[in-house]
Amino acid sequence: MIPDPTNATPATRAYYAFPEGIRAKAEKLDGSPRPMSHLEILLAIGTAIADEQEAAKRGEG
Repeated sequence: MIPDPTNATPATRAYYAFPEGIRAKAEKLDGSPRPMSHLEILLAIGTAIADEQEAAKRGEG
């Protein structure tokens, strides 16, 4: 089931934009959900910032 995207984050909308088969495979590979540690959250944020900076350097941002 695809949730109502009205108040969804961009990441949530992007995830549900994938075809059902890709979402199902991703969920199978990911395993059961678990909370992220503080360092995992910082890593995800840092990775996103680094990716945005690289895209800006290439003129994509």
